[in-house]
Amino acid sequence: MMRWICAVLLVVSIAGFAQAQATRPSLFDPARHMHVWEVHDGMKGYGLTVIKGSKIERFGVEVLSVLHNFNPKYDVILVRCSGADLEHTGSIAGMSGSPIFLKDDQGRYRMCGAFAYGWPLTKDPIGGVQPIEYMLALPEGGSDGSAGGVTSIKSDGAQPAEGKIHWSLDDVIKKVKEISQLKTQPEVTSSMALQPMVTPLMAGGISSRLLSDFTPMMHGMGLEMMQAGGGSSHSSEHVPDVKLEPGSVLAVPLMTGDLNLTAIGTCTEVLGDRFFAFGHAMNNEGAVTLPIGSGIINGIIPNMMTSFKIGEMTQLRGTLNTDETVGIAGRIGPKAPTIPIDLHLIYTDGTEDRHFHFDAALHPKLTPMLASVAVASSLTGGRELPQYNTVDYDLHLKFADGQNILLKDTVVNTSAGEIFYTIGLPLIAAAENPFERVSIQSVSGTLTVNTGARSAQLLSVNVPKSKYKPGETLKAYATYRPFRREESVMPIEMQLPKDLPEGTYQLRISGWEGYLDDEHQTEPFRFTAESSKEMFDALRDVAAVKHTNLYLRLLRQADGVAIGRTAMPALPSSRRQIILDSGWSNVSPFVSSTTKTIPTKYVMDGAADFDIEIEHDIHSTKKLEVHGATLPPHQGEPAISLPAGDNGKNPGGPGGGGQP
Repeated sequence: MMRWICAVLLVVSIAGFAQAQATRPSLFDPARHMHVWEVHDGMKGYGLTVIKGSKIERFGVEVLSVLHNFNPKYDVILVRCSGADLEHTGSIAGMSGSPIFLKDDQGRYRMCGAFAYGWPLTKDPIGGVQPIEYMLALPEGGSDGSAGGVTSIKSDGAQPAEGKIHWSLDDVIKKVKEISQLKTQPEVTSSMALQPMVTPLMAGGISSRLLSDFTPMMHGMGLEMMQAGGGSSHSSEHVPDVKLEPGSVLAVPLMTGDLNLTAIGTCTEVLGDRFFAFGHAMNNEGAVTLPIGSGIINGIIPNMMTSFKIGEMTQLRGTLNTDETVGIAGRIGPKAPTIPIDLHLIYTDGTEDRHFHFDAALHPKLTPMLASVAVASSLTGGRELPQYNTVDYDLHLKFADGQNILLKDTVVNTSAGEIFYTIGLPLIAAAENPFERVSIQSVSGTLTVNTGARSAQLLSVNVPKSKYKPGETLKAYATYRPFRREESVMPIEMQLPKDLPEGTYQLRISGWEGYLDDEHQTEPFRFTAESSKEMFDALRDVAAVKHTNLYLRLLRQADGVAIGRTAMPALPSSRRQIILDSGWSNVSPFVSSTTKTIPTKYVMDGAADFDIEIEHDIHSTKKLEVHGATLPPHQGEPAISLPAGDNGKNPGGPGGGGQP
């Protein structure tokens, strides 16, 4: 009976959906628009686009052929263009969406589609037109959770442990590293492939070096960065009032304020308050929520590979809510929400003290990159960073669900990739986890720049004896070398647990990178989550690992069990085995360890490992293995004070280019 009811409900649901689709009024007007099946070889007409300023100009068009099933179940119209200097420039990046009108057999000019495809390195201005009937069928779209809130993806309700959803920070780290390590490479796309025109991303208020650093990352997201002017310098009385209409400039401002990042294309059609543009995807993500505006073109740059427009936005006009293979669409009117980014830059030598403000678009993939560009741009807003530098950052990330993450740490000789890793990791994790999409609400904080690299290399560790009894205080002496300074010695003390059984134990002294690696190996459950709240806890755990700390870890044995992120260390073997044999997927064994954190002035790099014996009170010395080299015991009592003040660092060490 229940199956029969479910079947009936399914049929009714499908029928209702089909009826809704059938009753939705079509935007295709046969008097204005032309079906692709009406197009044939030799038809002539014209296209509309902006070459300079806001004036819409005509260029000639002749149909060469119709490429059937070019995209799955979609045809493309192949055309040759003429006029508007296209014989010289060829297809132009930024003219994507230019409406194409063909003269039908009755002598009427009707819109057949949008110029959208081209070949690189072509001698003639030949390209592909996306049929307008496909574009007008684009759905209304709507919020995908990027509109500034929390969108549920999976239920977090109570359920059996074996049925819980698991999230791993490792997957996010891998993704962030893949993006941050992209390098600029020559285009490998065949010059014989008809492909969507690239979307030029105008970058204003950014240094050429920073542009070069972020270009490969933006390229991976379908956008080609190019240095241009920004709209923020205009006074309102000098901004032309440009309306959105077929052939006008359509701008997608991803960031405004002290830095401007605006994607430029062409509006294809406007019907009521709905607009259609580009004729191809921008990021091909379906439902989105991005701001759009009208714009102007500063000029056309002819290029052997692909010519492109340089332009900028004039006024905000509405919201882009659909991004699919055949084009983008949205509504004129309500503006899409953005997030504020407020940063205060201070140079400790007194040469800089500036405030920066940005408004970034809300988008699960683009916002992490935009926030990273804002931070990097603030650091280099007035000038490039010194060759050797230390940046102390104190950033507050506020999320829509009330969660907050404080990023407060030190980096030496920072890079664009490292900045993206630091900012992008929590933003990507919040937006793309399996529990719920949590939007960032605001980013604020202070960036303090010190001239000189403040880091140090751990050279060796001396332990006066290797045998201890439980509860005794272990003493050691770490020799380290700050950048461009003499070696120094740091005293280290660690009280051993009183419940240590007799045996051999490993003691490891390391910088932050080694400590995080050890945490991952010994307590992997700390890098996983079964709910959105646990995910933010894991992110805060990672943010708490400071680059300027030295970490001591005494490894015990594999005697711990974790259920989810709840640790139960030092369990009796019988009880531990019962839990491990329970069959729950979120149970994991781990190695219990005792750790101690020692704050320093420097971003510490290096590690030392050695064994100690727990038994009766027997004193001895022991040689140490540090980075594969055997070191003799330290003779005599070393100095026990850190040097006061330093502006140096080993610029080649991981402390200068590592990732938090």
